[in-house]
Amino acid sequence: MRVNDIYLAGVASWLPPREPIGEGRYAPGLQDEYAWESATVAGEDETVVGMAVRAGAAALTRSGVDPAEISLLLHAYTWFQGLDLWTASSYIHRELLAENRHARALDVNQQSAGGVSALQLAVDHLVADPDRRAAIVTTADRFSLPGLDRWHTEGPRFIFGDGGAAAVLARGRGFARVLGVGCVSDTTLEPMYRGDSEFTLFSPAAHGPIDLHARKLSFLRNRGDVRDVAERLNRGHVEAVQELLDELGLTIGEVDRFIFPNFGLSMLTDLAKSLGIQVSQTAWELGRTTGHVGAADPFTGLTHMLEQGELSVGDRVMLVGIGSGFFWSTALVECVEVPDWPSAA
Repeated sequence: MRVNDIYLAGVASWLPPREPIGEGRYAPGLQDEYAWESATVAGEDETVVGMAVRAGAAALTRSGVDPAEISLLLHAYTWFQGLDLWTASSYIHRELLAENRHARALDVNQQSAGGVSALQLAVDHLVADPDRRAAIVTTADRFSLPGLDRWHTEGPRFIFGDGGAAAVLARGRGFARVLGVGCVSDTTLEPMYRGDSEFTLFSPAAHGPIDLHARKLSFLRNRGDVRDVAERLNRGHVEAVQELLDELGLTIGEVDRFIFPNFGLSMLTDLAKSLGIQVSQTAWELGRTTGHVGAADPFTGLTHMLEQGELSVGDRVMLVGIGSGFFWSTALVECVEVPDWPSAA
């Protein structure tokens, strides 16, 4: 969908300290293949929604948007948010927008695509009514045992990092114009993250770590045609990026930077090759130090590029969310100014 007059007004991230990956964590050769350096690991007293609030408050400050102007708050995540039978978005709304009684607060759980998908929903919300002035998207995840082993639940293709990020959208003002948003889905791949697991009455994560790798192996055994699965996965992200560019009348060569979920290096290299771009155009240098921070990766990457002075006026950045299900969400933004923000992480 082509977008007019909607801008990114502020982005921010909050990332805890890095824990080095260390030597000998994986089988010989795998560590070199995926090239992780570290993962962000929250302290024992750090709450997942607290990280979202820190990032959201910073993004609001940077945006200059009055919290009273916000008409929608969306909170995206991939993992447990601290309590059952409770909405994290309501807590974040109370912390960030307490006096704003008209802004809706909704949770979004589309796994790693959630951040960009929430951004797309926020754009739709603003486009639908010209009287709506601004919206905010927050994301946060904290991964821990016994339910999730950040180093081995998916690893070493993915290692999981903790942290939060946020983006503020505004009508008619901001540092980057939203050119368009899009989405492609292929739910024939939904069983990949389910495998042959039975549905249960309560989460088994309290009793031991989830093994996503085993679920995928089960799915592939049942599926039989591994080549078809690989082709579908590759086609999904290529279609999502290309369809949005086609709608906007642009080519891949007219996009300067691309930000994906944080994959290990060999996976990211294959993804970049399929699009005809270079790994140096991505946020790999940040991602290799944080791990995969759930739905936050596109926003942490964009924040990092801005804080490090890597973007210039006129640069176009493609944000890509890829979530199990399977969904590929895209947003293309163009810098109209380069804010002078100090580096936070």
